[in-house]
Amino acid sequence: MATLLEEGVCVIKDEKTAKWVLEELTKPSKEPFISENVRVRTRKALKEGIEWAEKMQL
Repeated sequence: MATLLEEGVCVIKDEKTAKWVLEELTKPSKEPFISENVRVRTRKALKEGIEWAEKMQL
């Protein structure tokens, strides 16, 4: 059982559940927050934007 005190603050009354939640929060995530594909596409778009700006002499 849990009680929500305010946004982002919760009191978990069950010790087993509280330990599980704490372990889950402290584990490193299995996937990066931003996937490598998104990073590659973003870098490419940024490079193209910089090249376009240089070409237009901005």
